[in-house]
Amino acid sequence: MDRILVASDLSSRSDRAVERAVQLAERHGAKIILMHVIDDDLPAAMVTRTRATAEEILADIRTSERMPENTEVVVETGDPVTAVVDLAEAAQVDLVIMGTHRPRPFWDIFSGTSVERVVRALHRPVLVVVAPVAAPYREMICGIDLSPSCLAAARVARAVAPEANLRTIHAVHIPYRGMLARDATAKQLAPFVHDAQLRLDEWWKSAAVPEGLAKPTVTAASVQDLFEETRRTHEGDLYVLGAHGRSPLSPTLLGSFTEEQIRTPKTDLLIVRG
Repeated sequence: MDRILVASDLSSRSDRAVERAVQLAERHGAKIILMHVIDDDLPAAMVTRTRATAEEILADIRTSERMPENTEVVVETGDPVTAVVDLAEAAQVDLVIMGTHRPRPFWDIFSGTSVERVVRALHRPVLVVVAPVAAPYREMICGIDLSPSCLAAARVARAVAPEANLRTIHAVHIPYRGMLARDATAKQLAPFVHDAQLRLDEWWKSAAVPEGLAKPTVTAASVQDLFEETRRTHEGDLYVLGAHGRSPLSPTLLGSFTEEQIRTPKTDLLIVRG
């Protein structure tokens, strides 16, 4: 990675994003672009005061001990999502890093969080930092859903944290499970798992699977349940998601599971649109 863009709202939520950017920049020798966007709906006088404050805070961060010397500070006025996307494309960054969003339950239902909106509009990887930054990533979990997006996400994950273990999971949804497999025994679930295994094997042969990526074990469970169990069992610290919407009517182009993870993240998220 050569360029990392950190979109900061100057809150404590963004501090962890900056810390992770520094850790990754040290690992890759990358340049950091620190960005803050002032909403242009604010009164002009408030925009002026906010700009001065933002420039002062980001300048202090830029000159801190561990920041790369070539770190760049950018303060823009406009729509925050549009400004982040435009700069990410203009600077051709390899990764956009953001902190978790400020919860706005009513607004988020209709327009999505800022992270959702950035991911929708941007065809570049987005890293959402949730946890305190104590060390490089050690255990990454990548969901395999037989899509180009999940393979693109796996490739980016390898680039972001080449020394971390990349664990894959593949969940199989059992329709009407309570009726078709009432006791949920292995024997009852076996036909569904067998069919899913055949599909996975066939796809694995024809897809452009990154070298060294382990084929997942087919598990009869919901994606959410399998992710949670894998995260707890293996202490996963980065969840890797290939974002896409399966339905042509999907308004977000992300998929419901990805939206849920972005809105209520349990761990750091790396989101890649294939």
